Amino acid sequence: MRTVEPPARRPHRGIGVRLLAAIVLFSSAVTLVLTALELYVDYRTDLGVIQRRLDDVEASYLSSLTGSLWTLDTDQIRRQLEGILRLPDMQHLEVREVGRPEGRGVIVSVGIHATESVIVRDYPMVFTELDGRAQSIGVLHVEATLSGVYARLFDRTMLILAGQGVKTFLVALFILFIVHRLVTRHLVGIAGFLHRFDPRSAVAPLTLARAERRHEDELDRMAEAFNAMATRLEELYRELAGLNAELEWDIAARQQAEAEVTRLNAELEQRVRQRTAELEAANKELDAFTYSVSHDLRAPLRRIEGFGRILGGEYADRLDDRGRHFLERIRAGSNEMAEMIDSFLKLSRSTRSELTIDSVDLSALAGSVIARLREREPDRAVSVAVAPGMVVQGDRRLLDAVLENLLGNAWKYTRNTEGAAIRFDTEVSSGCTVYAIRDNGAGFDMAYADRLFLPFSRLHRPEEFEGTGIGLATVVRILARHGGRIRAEGAVGRGATFRFTLWEGSANHGPA
Repeated sequence: MRTVEPPARRPHRGIGVRLLAAIVLFSSAVTLVLTALELYVDYRTDLGVIQRRLDDVEASYLSSLTGSLWTLDTDQIRRQLEGILRLPDMQHLEVREVGRPEGRGVIVSVGIHATESVIVRDYPMVFTELDGRAQSIGVLHVEATLSGVYARLFDRTMLILAGQGVKTFLVALFILFIVHRLVTRHLVGIAGFLHRFDPRSAVAPLTLARAERRHEDELDRMAEAFNAMATRLEELYRELAGLNAELEWDIAARQQAEAEVTRLNAELEQRVRQRTAELEAANKELDAFTYSVSHDLRAPLRRIEGFGRILGGEYADRLDDRGRHFLERIRAGSNEMAEMIDSFLKLSRSTRSELTIDSVDLSALAGSVIARLREREPDRAVSVAVAPGMVVQGDRRLLDAVLENLLGNAWKYTRNTEGAAIRFDTEVSSGCTVYAIRDNGAGFDMAYADRLFLPFSRLHRPEEFEGTGIGLATVVRILARHGGRIRAEGAVGRGATFRFTLWEGSANHGPA
């Protein structure tokens, strides 16, 4: 058995370490969000305290400062401002007299003026005289700094983050210990078991190194599943070994069978070459026989016909009626023999000539055949209907012979029918185009339909209808070379229908 190399090992990073990192990251993110919310609340609270303190300055000190400014007691104003400055978060205060020319008004200020992180309030100082008249005499300018608020927020932030960080780290370490104790060490043991497992040899069942428990947990189920899988793999390996042995036997048997097939193919090829040579020899003999028929047999027939014509012309007056009758029988027999020889040669050529495939218009070809038939018998009145547009792929000369035989038969066997009619059109059967030639002539008995296409077989007497019985046999062979078939239907005195196909099973209606 081929040994499968284990894949290259990647750098090891334990589940516990990743779990610790995930806990720290998640706890840190939660701590940051909660700390930000808490600091925002504290910031809003400190701002509210400063706002209330400024409101207290207005309520508690503005009236007395207005009285001191009315009496121009600058020392008293300064002492009051210094008292307000000692309040938490106060940065700068100033009392400025209004209503006098610039440079002559009273200005008293304490503290350090700041431009950033301050809350500024200006309170108008209005003095009410004894007669009830109110007069604006100055402005109290108060600046409260936010530096203390920011410092307290920073200290609180450091304290919260330090506490949360320590707590998160301790919790993560505890979880890491628990996970290692309950899970990861057993996973390492399971990995070692799987690494040592070999279905080809017996291996002790997987057991977890821990105290016996009353209830099963997921690791117990995993160990049971691994043990069941190991047992099943051992069974499957044994089955696979048996199947491999059978497969090797089958392969050997198949190789032996292939060798036998190769031997038989070679023997078959030898037989094919032998049969091909025999067929070529037979074809040569057939060519020689055909030559003999077309030349050697025609010469005696021509002599018989010639001497019969001489007897009929020069010695007719010396013969009685019985002699003249015998002479006509001799001449008719010689003509019949000549026609049979011609038909035999046509049958031979229909199966041996090379096909020349081209586009053939059967409608036009049928029209030419009908025209030749009318030319031979101009006195006959036959109704002929040919469907237009019947174009196929085939050998024009051989297809002309097919139509000449089929249409010639329809023409011949309607000779004694009043109102003779012939029709050539198409039908569709099982997705295939079928060509049909119908007539209303003498017809035939379907009991003898299997004899129609045999060479030299005829269902009518020569006295009724002339012919050699070779035409339909020729049609069968020509259609077979065009991938088609022919069948006939008819009834005595009710006409006949011949249906044929071309290139059956070919989508493009042409040779494959």
